[in-house]
Amino acid sequence: MTIKNANMYTTQSFPSLLQTTNASLTNTANSLLSGLKIHFGQSWYICGNLALNEGQNPRRPLNIGPATPEYQLLFQAALLIAKNGTAMPMAVTVGFPNSTYRLYKDLAQQKLFGRHQIEWDPGVYGGDATEPVTVMVDQVEVLPEIVSCMIALRRGPHQINGAFFVLSLGFGTLETGLSTNEGVVESAMMSVQGVHYAVNIMREELQQTHDLAFKNVQQLNEAFRDGYLFINRKKTDLSGLRKRAIQAYYTEIVSPALHIVISDRNLNKTNRIFLCGGGVYYNDLLECITQEFGDIADIRVAEEPETLAAKGYLLNSLRFTGDGSKTPVGIDMGNIATRVTLLKQE
Repeated sequence: MTIKNANMYTTQSFPSLLQTTNASLTNTANSLLSGLKIHFGQSWYICGNLALNEGQNPRRPLNIGPATPEYQLLFQAALLIAKNGTAMPMAVTVGFPNSTYRLYKDLAQQKLFGRHQIEWDPGVYGGDATEPVTVMVDQVEVLPEIVSCMIALRRGPHQINGAFFVLSLGFGTLETGLSTNEGVVESAMMSVQGVHYAVNIMREELQQTHDLAFKNVQQLNEAFRDGYLFINRKKTDLSGLRKRAIQAYYTEIVSPALHIVISDRNLNKTNRIFLCGGGVYYNDLLECITQEFGDIADIRVAEEPETLAAKGYLLNSLRFTGDGSKTPVGIDMGNIATRVTLLKQE
């Protein structure tokens, strides 16, 4: 069953990629979203699609904390996207995996709250030189990622009631949770390694027979997603290797975690399982889940599952904007993409 999504949100996404640059890039993109070039610290950085298209070796930070320059740079890029001409201060909600939520919550609130002066280069997408923009964030909320997914299901257009499991199949982590009408069941919240575990399995096997010296992390991620890779100008089919890697990932990491969460005790509360996160797009992974739980569970996939957490962050931010003096924003700084969700303008 697929959950249909109402058109109450607008979500803009860009790859969570960045690289320092000294290049003068002019008219190389057609919009701010595809032309993010930001000055941070003492350096200029290209971010997102611009880093993907123009960078030689863009890096993808994995499960980074709020004190790192990479996290703060991606946050500034997200704020720049969210500003969208508004002068109002923002109420922003972000999140972390359950495994790092308590570690980073207070620090994230300290780092993200307040005035952000962002210097960017609009010449990349044909704009004129401009002064740095100031964005005021006067409300910061930090949630576990899985709780945000629960909020999106309960408070969003679908208004899901009763108890249900949520599995967020992310690149960096797989998050689990159980939501009831009374609240979140803490013992069912768990973080384990995400799809990157399977990507590493594929890489290790592939490099036994191929020279991958010039393949960066981004290229390998794309190859895993697409099911093929060009090596020495030859198209190499990776679909079989990917399937074996996903099956190993499921056997070694996913299944043991789900046995703990989807227990007899918890199944007495519900057998509904909602799936979200970018890993939902891997049919091999869905087949593993269905084979193990399809006979006992009602498994449902959210529409646009990769944006569910960002929508939940936005809905949480709405709690602080009732008087209309702040702009509610949800920012999901994922390992694959950074997503900025706003209310759709009438």
